[in-house]
Amino acid sequence: MGIIDRIAGTLDELAGDGEGAAREELALALAFAERGDTREAEARLAELVTRFPKLGPVHYHLGRLRARRGALDEAVSALGKAVDLDRDVPEAWAALGEVLAKLGRSEPARDALRKAIALATEAAPRGHAHATLGGVYAAAGQLGKAARELRKAQELLGDEPDLDLAYGRVLARAGEAEGGEWLTRAARRPGAPASLFAEAAAVTSDATLAEGLLREGLRAAPEDGVLRAALARHLARTGRADEALTLALAGVAANPGDPGALAALRAAYVGAARWREALAVARREAELGASPPRGEQLGLALAAQDREALSALAASPDDGVPRAALAAWLAGSAADDELVALARSAPDEAARRFVVASGAPAPPPTTNLAALLAWAHELAQRTPALFGLAVSAGRALEAFDRPLLVAVMGEFNAGKSSFVNALVGEEVAPTGVTPTTATVNVLRHGDARGARVVYHDGAVRELGPASVGPFLRELGDAQATAVRFVEIFEPLEALRRVEIVDTPGLNSIRPEHEKVARDFLVEADALVWVFAVGQAAKASEREALALAHGQGKHVLGVLNKIDGASEEDVAAVVRHVGGNLGPLVDEIVPFSATRALRARRAGAADQAMAALEGALERRFFGRARALKRATALAALRRFAESARAAVGPDAADDFSARRAALDGVDARLRDAIARERVALRARLDEAYRAAAFEVRDFVRPRAWLFGEHRADAADERFLVELLEDAVERAADVTRAALRAALAPVAPDALAGTIETAMERFEAYARGVIEGGAVAEFFRYDLPRIRLDVAAIRAALTRRAPDPEQVLFGALAHDLAALQRRAEEALDAEEADATIRRTLRAVRVEEPLAALARALDELEREGAA
Repeated sequence: MGIIDRIAGTLDELAGDGEGAAREELALALAFAERGDTREAEARLAELVTRFPKLGPVHYHLGRLRARRGALDEAVSALGKAVDLDRDVPEAWAALGEVLAKLGRSEPARDALRKAIALATEAAPRGHAHATLGGVYAAAGQLGKAARELRKAQELLGDEPDLDLAYGRVLARAGEAEGGEWLTRAARRPGAPASLFAEAAAVTSDATLAEGLLREGLRAAPEDGVLRAALARHLARTGRADEALTLALAGVAANPGDPGALAALRAAYVGAARWREALAVARREAELGASPPRGEQLGLALAAQDREALSALAASPDDGVPRAALAAWLAGSAADDELVALARSAPDEAARRFVVASGAPAPPPTTNLAALLAWAHELAQRTPALFGLAVSAGRALEAFDRPLLVAVMGEFNAGKSSFVNALVGEEVAPTGVTPTTATVNVLRHGDARGARVVYHDGAVRELGPASVGPFLRELGDAQATAVRFVEIFEPLEALRRVEIVDTPGLNSIRPEHEKVARDFLVEADALVWVFAVGQAAKASEREALALAHGQGKHVLGVLNKIDGASEEDVAAVVRHVGGNLGPLVDEIVPFSATRALRARRAGAADQAMAALEGALERRFFGRARALKRATALAALRRFAESARAAVGPDAADDFSARRAALDGVDARLRDAIARERVALRARLDEAYRAAAFEVRDFVRPRAWLFGEHRADAADERFLVELLEDAVERAADVTRAALRAALAPVAPDALAGTIETAMERFEAYARGVIEGGAVAEFFRYDLPRIRLDVAAIRAALTRRAPDPEQVLFGALAHDLAALQRRAEEALDAEEADATIRRTLRAVRVEEPLAALARALDELEREGAA
């Protein structure tokens, strides 16, 4: 058929005396178009428009010819004039809608096509208008509406290959499994392009079936590059890298410049985890102007660990790359969140480790204890979870290079400060302070006398030599609370070998000072425990000494204040202390601090002092190196233990349980929807049956055989309200059933989606009932209907709201989309959790494990 026969409503619409000539000229112009001389036809039609501007068919045919040659804006102008002149011609509206759709003007195209559908009385024009409208919806991404329009077109037009293909593509885009079936049917039609098999396979969830479709297509077209590339990508995805590579390499050899073949080769290399080759192919694609998405390039560059490629991507303007995170990573300053953002693009564990290893600590030194202490300090400073350990790690590092640190401890009034003064030969340790104002004092060598007060808030105060004693003796209660410890500097030779911590009595220490004293108890290289001769080896002393023993500290016991005791009494006390404390004290030396200090000032010898100095040399000074080493190793062991406690156990979420919960809610909702599909319809049927009884009661029967049944306007309003209330009650039961399926726990979005669907159905039902169903019943059915319940019910239910499409179909689709989004969000969350676990392992767990191995090695060396 030619253009004249295909387009209805042309010459017959022209009438009148002056229009006879127009009919003849229009026929001539269309004859030129039929013969293919569209230029002559358009010229003649343009001239006719000038002469007969009120004739709609002339404008219509001119618009169609202009549309055929691609002058779409001019075509719209002509077709718009045609529908202005003849508003009831469906063909003109359909043609206008088609051209507007091609121009991407979705809203006016939809309006024009709806008008054509409303006006058309024959199946073919209505079907074509539905098909075009489906294409408009598909272009706008409204896939549900597109599928409905295309389905209507199929019902009207029958078997049309292009229409079936369009319908299959829309279903595939919407994620409907049926889309693959329609595309497969289209691919198997005689004369269909073999590449359709690739489309069908791409939306087929069954991997075996998808492969079968691709091979079927290749049997029909063995040289088809699209199918070969699609099969190579499929094989790569399903773990058959060798087959994929063979096929992809053959495709590139056959057509080296084909972007599809190169993309398939890149996918094959990715499937084989040959990242550098895949990145090289991506570069080749970019050279040919078919560059892969930047996000894919980023993944390849990370997996290939190619910093040059990563630097180029950081300079890229594309939004497919987290440029800020990548730039920070390249600069070595990426925060944890930036590392996670970047590692999301990493395709495997090795690539993720490559990302998170940026800024990771170097392996700990295994043979240098000082370097190991520095390494631990740096690890604490650079790891947020370990910031709290940085101070103690710093103190351990500083202490390792200082003289032997000996803490002098004991009960209050045991003579500790007097012992310190006797040991160094000067009154450097303050005596006479009260228990409430006693402070922890550290005696250190200095070039000049003086002191430094260190407060709990980090503040420091310098004291001159004359101010030290008065400051400590006159310290007020509130002031003592704020002091952490006091460093006292003396230019004494004895303090070059040893630094002494003078602590208050353990039975008088403030809570503020107790922690400081206990810190020194474990940080000191050795302990001197001063016992008072009259009250030695008390339970409180035993408890503190057990703590020191647990820390591996060597303790020298000094039995002070033996001035007034006999040798037998002293010997008895030494035996008592040794018997009670056993291995908690290495040795016990009887001593008189006041007598020893007097003797040293007088330049006289003191036997007890000589014994003490011998014990100190034997136990401490002669073993200073080993003691310092032991203290440092213990500090590192504590650091490792505290670090593991600080980071805590891996609080990995149970994603399997969460997925199971999601699947459980989805299954319950599907079951509830299946039940309510039947139950709601039954409730609606029952509601309409009850309404039929009401109608029978209020209708006034006809008075004679050919008369009509009658009812008032009030009866019509009553029936509207009755049906609306019944539908609302029926819908409320469905709403409650669907909500119950969400228990015990479900995302709020599910409840919101259900509520939206129910409100949409209720609004639709009200629209059906109020918008004409009841009125049509009263106007067309009631006057002559048989007045029995069955007949009334049948007439009412013909126009009842149908919940299938508006409620259940739409709700199932929306819930499936929501389920997919929830699963994708959970996948993304699990991927982030995996990255953070890798970050934790690389930044903390593995360094701590390496530290433990280094400590074991150092301890083995020390034992050897």
